[in-house]
Amino acid sequence: MKKERLFYLDFVRAVAAVSIVITHFNARYLYLNPPMPEKAVLTTTVSNIYIGDWGVSLFFIISGAALMYVYEKKCELKTFYKKRFFSIYPMFWMAYIAAFIYSFYADKMMPGTGVPKWRFIFTVTGFDGLLMTNGYGTFYILGEWFLGVIILMYLVFPLLRKAMNAKPLLLLAAVVVMYVAGLWLCYRGPYPVVAATMLFIRFPEIVFGMFFVKCSWKVDWKAALAAFVVLVLNGVLKPGFLSNIQTTYVGIASFVVLVYLSYFVKFAPVEKVCGVLSKYSYAIFLVHHVIIDRVMASVDLVNISVKRSYLLFVVICCMIAVFAWLLFFLHKKLMGCILKLRAGK
Repeated sequence: MKKERLFYLDFVRAVAAVSIVITHFNARYLYLNPPMPEKAVLTTTVSNIYIGDWGVSLFFIISGAALMYVYEKKCELKTFYKKRFFSIYPMFWMAYIAAFIYSFYADKMMPGTGVPKWRFIFTVTGFDGLLMTNGYGTFYILGEWFLGVIILMYLVFPLLRKAMNAKPLLLLAAVVVMYVAGLWLCYRGPYPVVAATMLFIRFPEIVFGMFFVKCSWKVDWKAALAAFVVLVLNGVLKPGFLSNIQTTYVGIASFVVLVYLSYFVKFAPVEKVCGVLSKYSYAIFLVHHVIIDRVMASVDLVNISVKRSYLLFVVICCMIAVFAWLLFFLHKKLMGCILKLRAGK
């Protein structure tokens, strides 16, 4: 029996999706020389952390919560991994092939020039962005490092779920140990890794989301107020310690506040918008960065006005919506054909 959709998950996922699109749009202004953050849409930070880090943190929390909501009672490994495979790879491969063909046509060169051909296996498996972010040349075009970490999360989720149901306190202790070890490895270890991309450092967010669902926590005003105070203080005091640590607690506090807010905005129009954004969030994630980069590369960002920058953002969002819908539609058709072929055997 299919479970009822949780509006607060759709709401937070919609907020996170929009924040990621805003992040990569604004990044083009931050990379100018000199940077022009005044042309950015809305903001580049949330409570003293980069808006992109904030959105990604929310996504990890949502992922843990959504998986626990669906698989808390039962998780048959073969079925779980099969569903995860088909939910990630076919759409990713379709988007990559389309972007590869376009890049070859537009740039008159193959993506990943000079990279050993055998490394294409990292693209096939979805780890090219993760490795590229950590300084390892690949044929990366789209998907970001986030996709690779999400795949790793799916691989270990059944183990996390088992520990959550059997020994929750032991799981919490293990998460703390892995978090500290991950930070040490990233900043003190022999092979530095971008901390945001290490699964160990994302475990607190993932496991918090799992606990949130496991405990059926309904956020009250006291918890929401406490979380809001954390966000305000972090934004005002601007602590100078590791941003990765700040991202962890700011992301969790933001999730609590957003869940509480979702109780008051649960109206049909809002539910509809959030449902649509949630439904197409993966397709949006796959296409948005390529579209933003290609369109903004053809615009004079140095001389564009703030007003026109916002107009450009709206135009790009419309383009993202069209291509995300097209990718989703084609993927649905492809999966339908595969199911028919399998049924005919």
